[in-house]
Amino acid sequence: MPTGSARTAHELRDSAAARELLVLLDSDQPGHLAPMLRAERELARSRLAANDGDQAAAASFAAAMTTLREHSTPYHLAHGLLDHAQYLMRRGDTDAAEAAISEARDIAGRLRCQPLLDRAANLTPARPPVQA
Repeated sequence: MPTGSARTAHELRDSAAARELLVLLDSDQPGHLAPMLRAERELARSRLAANDGDQAAAASFAAAMTTLREHSTPYHLAHGLLDHAQYLMRRGDTDAAEAAISEARDIAGRLRCQPLLDRAANLTPARPPVQA
């Protein structure tokens, strides 16, 4: 499975396709799945858990981010950081979301990747107005 397939399914909000792709990945023999694909598989599971309201989503994202940092590319890490930021914003954790977005933005800047920069700009969490 190309790493983009699960992301595309997620972006299209096609949970069934994302689950089918995970089944395909899980059917590979142990040791036959490249470390980067394992990292992307963990991220895909995290996104599904978050979409399902699963209480284990936070722990799943933490594990996925660790695996992405260890076994993936900066580009895929930046996407993972932005996925995590979206989850954090839905939970109301704007400080952690901003930190993830900032890190992703830094990576995107180093890569000169405008689509990642645009995605980061579109995710900036709104702060509640300050009461006078």
